[in-house]
This record gives sequence, structure tokens and C-alpha cells, in this order.
Amino acid sequence: MAQGLQREVALAGMHITKIPAVALLAFLVALVLTGLRFILRRTVIQASLAWALLAALLGLNGDGPAATMYLATGGLVLIVSLIETSHRMAFSDELTGLPSRRALTDALMRLPEAYTVAMIDIDHFKKLNDEFGHAAGDQVLRMIGSTLTRTEGGGRPFRYGGEEFAVLFPGKSTEEALPYLQDLRETIEASVFIVRGGDRPKLKPKPVRSTGGRKRVAITVSIGVAEPEEVGVEPDEVIRAADQALYHAKRTGRNRICIADGGR
Repeated sequence: MAQGLQREVALAGMHITKIPAVALLAFLVALVLTGLRFILRRTVIQASLAWALLAALLGLNGDGPAATMYLATGGLVLIVSLIETSHRMAFSDELTGLPSRRALTDALMRLPEAYTVAMIDIDHFKKLNDEFGHAAGDQVLRMIGSTLTRTEGGGRPFRYGGEEFAVLFPGKSTEEALPYLQDLRETIEASVFIVRGGDRPKLKPKPVRSTGGRKRVAITVSIGVAEPEEVGVEPDEVIRAADQALYHAKRTGRNRICIADGGR
């Protein structure tokens, strides 16, 4: 009787799908696993894999043009997701979520004649890394990156590399951008960074424990600012001038802003 029931179920499955039971089971397992991965890590690649598997399942179960359309759609979804992911990896910084140095280069090529570039460097970052470890350094980089996203005046932040960032002000002179950079510097100076302990739990405890035993670190930044001196100046020259102003800010006391035509 049990064998007869299994035969009826198998015959019924043959009418529903043309895919063998083993292959159908493999598809279902793959879809479940892909769905779980997407829930844990919501990325374009994970979503595209789920849609591609579903399209392949429908394509293998279909006939003629419909099957071809499903399979082609699944392949197209994967191609588009790979292109988007590659673009994101090239133009976005994974640690801070800010646009990367390559994105800054691309933005500089499409700017109006008037613009200002501010190069920002975290003061005593190497010392912080040596004393508290690279994990603490990464926390500081993420904190600075988050603060830079709140820059007003149309400033666009970028992760330039290492502990250095850039903020681009399209259509603004250095004098126009300076008040926003001062606000940014003061905001970072006023913030308090608390170094997380190595035994810190992943989930926030209840009630919240006192931070009395944790190390509080003051974070400051030095900023160099530059703009094109004349029409036709290459963006690399403006970046270089802003970097020189940044080094001047470092040499003359840190936690300050210097503009390329001298210092402040």
C-alpha cells in the first residue's frame, strides 16, 4: 500500500513538473539556503542568486520560447548584479561606506570650474593604532566617515586612503566652504570616542553597563583646503595643494584648518 501511495505521488509530481524529483529537491534546497544567506546578509549578489535559481527552475520546467526567456532572464540578472557589485567594490569603501578615491577622481572630472577640495587627516592615528589595536582604529575610521556624511554646504565626503578623507564642495570657493569645515572640525573635536574592550559582548547588555572602565579618547582632525587658482588647472594639482596645506596644519599644531595660500 505504501509503495502504491509513493507511485501515485510520483505520478502526480510528473504532471506538475518535468524536472526529476532529485533535481527539484536540489533546487528547493538551494533556494532555501540562498534565502537564508540573503536574510543574514542583504546584498545584491544574494538577491540575484535567488532570482536566477527561480528563473532556471521555471525555464527547465517550460517549453519553447518561454523556457528560453526564463533562462535568459536568470543569466541577465546575474550579469547585472555582478556589474553593480564590481562597480560598488571599485567606487565604494567597504569599511566606512563612503565613496572611494576612485570615485573622487571620477567626480573631479565632472566638476564646474569653481570648486573646493578639503583633505582631512586624523591626528595621531598611528599612535592610536599602536596603543589600542587596529580594531579601535577601524572604529575611529567608521566614526569619522559617519560624521563626514553630515557635512553641510553641499560637501561630498570620500575615503581617500588610510586615515585620510576628502570633502568636495562643487561650486564653492575656499572662503565659502570654510565655515562648514570649521563646524565639521569642531564636531569631531567635541565627540568622545570610547575604546571597546576585547571582551565586549556582541549584543548590547541590559541594563547598560557603566563605561567607567573603558578608555575615552579624544579624536581631532587636521584639514587642508584648496581651490583652482585659475581656469584649466588640473584636479591633481588642486589635490596636491590641499595636501600641502594639510601637512602645514599638521606641522603647526594639528586640529586646525589651513588653506593653500598660507595657513589658518
